[in-house]
Amino acid sequence: MALSRDLGLTETEIAIDRLETLPPINQLFDFITIVEREPSREQLKKELAELRREVEALKLEKIDLEIVIENITEHADGIENELRARNKEIVSLNHQLALANKELEQLANLDGLTEIANRRHFDETLTREWRRMARQRQPLSLILGDIDFFKRYNDTYGHQAGDWCLKQVALAFSQAAKRPSDLVARYGGEEIAVILPDTDERGGIYVAAEIRSHLRAMAIEHGGSPIDKYVTLSLGIATLFPTPELSATLLVNQADTALYKAKKDGRNRTVFFRKGSV
Repeated sequence: MALSRDLGLTETEIAIDRLETLPPINQLFDFITIVEREPSREQLKKELAELRREVEALKLEKIDLEIVIENITEHADGIENELRARNKEIVSLNHQLALANKELEQLANLDGLTEIANRRHFDETLTREWRRMARQRQPLSLILGDIDFFKRYNDTYGHQAGDWCLKQVALAFSQAAKRPSDLVARYGGEEIAVILPDTDERGGIYVAAEIRSHLRAMAIEHGGSPIDKYVTLSLGIATLFPTPELSATLLVNQADTALYKAKKDGRNRTVFFRKGSV
């Protein structure tokens, strides 16, 4: 003020000068609002206490969630263990089922008396091998065998002995046809057949000789036979190179024709089918 007076300013000019040095009125109002809004110590304490309660509540919720998660984990482990046990049980049951199905299929393909292939399995195998040999252009041989005077054997020794005799003859066939692809089957009654894939005339005759050899070694007595004191066989053999145009029935007919000739010529012999000679 002394400086203002020294400068020769009037009181009005000095007042105006002071007003100009003050901050704007809006800034003054903002300052007042801030001061009014600044929380008190008690309010801060209340807010802090509230925050602490919320934190404690969150901690309790966390603990509860951890317990729930632990229970779920334990329950999940139990479920997983149970599922593993059930899966093992299912695998075991499936394995048993597969074995049972395989055994059932084998039983369905076997003759109940002789335990060699039955006629149905013979027909299926002959058709399959005929097609396979046609594709590979390899020979297929078939042997049809008939027990000589088998009815007289049953009349002499009884049907139970006849069943045993038939089993022994089937065994002789099986011992001669050793390859996995060979099939020995009961063709009907006392007739037994052998399917020989990839086997030519020479091979078919060799297997027939082996059958007769095994049967002779068994020396099964046949008191009712007029041609030998032991059980004998008549065998018919046929060999063909299958083609898609031909039917497997042709092979069966030829082998059957050869068998008929063996029986007609006196039995206890092997005849190979040749056109014009049978």
